[in-house]
Amino acid sequence: MIRQRLFTVVGLLLAPLVVLWATQAIWLDDLAGALTWMTAQPAAVGLFWVLFSSISFTLYGFLRRLFWACLPQSAACLVFAYASRCKLNINGAPIQLSDFSLLGNLGDVAGYAADQLIPSATAIIAALSVVLMLILFLCLGTWKLPAPVGMVLGSLSMVLLLSAFSPGTLQTAAVALDQDCRDQVERNETAGVVLGIYTAWCQRIHTENTLATLDSAGLADFFRADAAQEMPSPNLETTPDIIFITSEAFFDVTRLPGLTFQEDPLPVFHQLSKACTNGRFLSNTYGGGTGWVEMELFTTLTSSLLMEGDTLSTLDPAVYETLPTTVRFLEKSGYSTLAIHSHTAELYDRETIYPAIGFEEVIFLEDFWVEPERCGDYASDESFAREIIARYEARDPNAPALIYGLSMENHQSYYPEKYGEPSGFPAQCDLLTQEDLAYLDALVMGLHHADASLGMLVDYFSHCGRPVMLVFLGDHLPSMNLADGEDIYTRLGISPEGDASTWDAETLAEILSTDYLIWTNYAEEVVPDRTESCTFLGLHVLQRTGLPLNQYFSWLEENIAGRMLLSRGRFFADQDGVPGYEVPADAQPLLDSYTALERSLAYGP
Repeated sequence: MIRQRLFTVVGLLLAPLVVLWATQAIWLDDLAGALTWMTAQPAAVGLFWVLFSSISFTLYGFLRRLFWACLPQSAACLVFAYASRCKLNINGAPIQLSDFSLLGNLGDVAGYAADQLIPSATAIIAALSVVLMLILFLCLGTWKLPAPVGMVLGSLSMVLLLSAFSPGTLQTAAVALDQDCRDQVERNETAGVVLGIYTAWCQRIHTENTLATLDSAGLADFFRADAAQEMPSPNLETTPDIIFITSEAFFDVTRLPGLTFQEDPLPVFHQLSKACTNGRFLSNTYGGGTGWVEMELFTTLTSSLLMEGDTLSTLDPAVYETLPTTVRFLEKSGYSTLAIHSHTAELYDRETIYPAIGFEEVIFLEDFWVEPERCGDYASDESFAREIIARYEARDPNAPALIYGLSMENHQSYYPEKYGEPSGFPAQCDLLTQEDLAYLDALVMGLHHADASLGMLVDYFSHCGRPVMLVFLGDHLPSMNLADGEDIYTRLGISPEGDASTWDAETLAEILSTDYLIWTNYAEEVVPDRTESCTFLGLHVLQRTGLPLNQYFSWLEENIAGRMLLSRGRFFADQDGVPGYEVPADAQPLLDSYTALERSLAYGP
């Protein structure tokens, strides 16, 4: 009996440390590194122990079984650490508060990345260690507290547990751990992968409770009213129709180092680039997250400057009705506005947000007039282009048109059998095996089809009789693993092995970069090799229409866009796209005013 009591007590005391070690081993992909981290972060270890134990003591007090007292939170911690590690491997960012908005679409998200969810040997060993501990608890932890004592222990522990979710000592300790962290990667370095999400939540609560009236609140109200005003009617002879294409995971694959092609897989894009404004496109993500890219394009705001846990796709629905978006500007300027997505409405709440930001009509795959053909895993880019043309031909000819299109064919995953036949553009590379090249060929096929659809649109709009501006861009680099599971960018020497948090700013900028071009069927100044970003490309497109900007977009151009291209957590790119992990001293006041304005627009004074 004494041994059983001692085993139970020791089990309750040590279980949090075993689980913390296992979760950190999974997160760091390093068994010994997890121990090193624990010795270096005693405050985080202590807070994790308190939170974990508040659950286990509560459950033990009421259930009086060691196994059931530790099972739920142990399993939850392991699953969360593994999911966060997978997300880091796929797109360079751990799970953040904002990702919980996608829980309802977890099956879809997991399906997109199924080939990248295979656990490492380290993760398996760490998880088995916790499983072994739980088996021992099941077999040996049979001692029960007397029922009255258990009720007292459970009740007292529940009070401690509830205090973790109300203002008090535990939340204050979490905010103190979080105070110097600029993003979730740094939170995880300081507090650990599991506790890091708790500290982020506490920081958000702290921010909400202390958010005072911002200096720019009056300016935000003015800009909201400004955005609602009707603009002068456009001149139909000179104001261009805008065809804005976000092509899924498009980039110039021929620029990957070490790759050679006997025949160009992107002949249209390369030919147009010789005579069009074009260059690198800095995205706010890679490997996934198209909805976040879109919303920066539409709003000229930055998700990373919102409160922790929010993105531009997860704000209160009423906010979108008043944001001064590029779409609303064009709609108020007399444009008809249409959004077309060649997939479903399941992710990023597009069915609600698109109309709220100014799109008069929203079309998803089930609404296509053109019978969509399946190519690979999704609707073909050829069908997508034909739908755009069909909708354009049915537009109101008495108003300029904005048609925004989001393609899907080239979405991950990439595997040799994806298209059932080779692309016809075989690549050669000394660093890739023939099996690797078969994986790459699926990506090349998708990119070639996107290129062909671009050519189809350019051919049509070259002869449509109206001035047309076609904006074509890739939303983010694709996430692609080779035959042995290694990331293609690591194999080709673009990004080093290890977490994205260890990369230098130049490497991250390269991984965030895709390509874009702006083609017109009328004479216009060409600006080759101009770097753009998801935040301000929409603004620059408005400038190219010749329409007079309203006061919001004029303020943005004069005060912000001329000094920066992208802010992403600790990453900052200046107006020329030069990357860094520190905001230049002369740009910090501008970023502060931009942040204050953005939060006023998103949350009100």
